[in-house]
Amino acid sequence: MPSAWLIGPLVIKSELVILLASFIVGIIFFRTISSYSKITTKQKTDEVINLLIVFVLALWIGKILTNFSTFITDPISILAYPSDSAAFYIANILSVIYVQIKTKRAYHQVIALLYAFLIVFFTASFTYGFIQLIAGTAAFSLPYLGLLLLLLILFVLQQDKLAKEKLVLIGLVTWSIGQWLLSIFSETTVFQFYLSHWFYGAISLAVILLCIYRKRVKK
Repeated sequence: MPSAWLIGPLVIKSELVILLASFIVGIIFFRTISSYSKITTKQKTDEVINLLIVFVLALWIGKILTNFSTFITDPISILAYPSDSAAFYIANILSVIYVQIKTKRAYHQVIALLYAFLIVFFTASFTYGFIQLIAGTAAFSLPYLGLLLLLLILFVLQQDKLAKEKLVLIGLVTWSIGQWLLSIFSETTVFQFYLSHWFYGAISLAVILLCIYRKRVKK
């Protein structure tokens, strides 16, 4: 597979094409297996797409902030800079803020959005990794593919048996702890981003604390 395609003056990287295709597969998969009504499924799909757009914009903000001196002296050159893990962390923080504002901090709305997003994210990640593995364009962790497949099977088989809240929390904890364990033995990635083990640990801790808090609130 070529690393990029030239379309006139545009250079389109194959990695970007694979990434876009992976998320399209993720969205189609969610719409296919969704236990929601057609109207609700479409609404959740739109919300996930909006969140992805916000994340991409936040990633650009993160790239500008992490290369601010370059942006001040030569703004156009920032286009050539790849987004790194620092930009990814910033984009995550900004996306969380967006979700909080969008859902007006209503817990059930956050869970509903995360449920749809996780199915899309896990499917897109698996598709992306599988294509990269088959094409031989990048090293990709087979254990991570196994983890993603396990999570997808869990969501498909248990979506009508477990509450959405439980599935989301189990999914987040399993993914983050799984990635944390894998990061002990080798570098771990989320798409093209190489992330630190503390990122996965932070997600695990946040979800565990949320579970404890929710149990106390219910009492």
